[in-house]
Amino acid sequence: MFLLHTCCAPCALPLIDSLLRERKPKDFCLFFSNSNIFPDEEYQRRFQAVQTLASYYQLTLVEDQREHQEWLTYLRQNLAKPPANYQENQARCLRCFEFRLQRTVQFAQANHFQEFATSLSINLYKDTNFINNYSQKLAQQFGLKYYQFSLTPQLAHQKERVLNQKLHLYHQKYCGCEFSYKN
Repeated sequence: MFLLHTCCAPCALPLIDSLLRERKPKDFCLFFSNSNIFPDEEYQRRFQAVQTLASYYQLTLVEDQREHQEWLTYLRQNLAKPPANYQENQARCLRCFEFRLQRTVQFAQANHFQEFATSLSINLYKDTNFINNYSQKLAQQFGLKYYQFSLTPQLAHQKERVLNQKLHLYHQKYCGCEFSYKN
């Protein structure tokens, strides 16, 4: 079985499209593990969009326990400065990716998945080299296989826009945490 960590519906769209070219819907599962998302209403909007996506493609969806305080503690313990002192795509974001990817591989191993991937890995706005390298490291550590998509972030973004027009899914305006939130 294959586990796809899903940060949000728009980012997952091109990856699901790609996976469905080589796998059946019953052969993989979406894993919504995003303790970083703030506020609660935003978390619910994003989760509902992923539920719509899972339903449309007839995919299994598992929602991880949302542990926002645990996520904040992880950041504080693994950063030299307070989390608010970092700009986007700096150390705070890398620690956030670590937290969510660690939860993904722990879930994968505990539930007998052999392979995993993350929708974070194909993104114009994220450090995809870090995400893919860290995921490979975790895969080795946990005895799993990490699947790296052959899509470029640019191609994935184009596919996302086309597919999202078809499904009209909620598209967020910021990364997700309170530090990236702008009114």
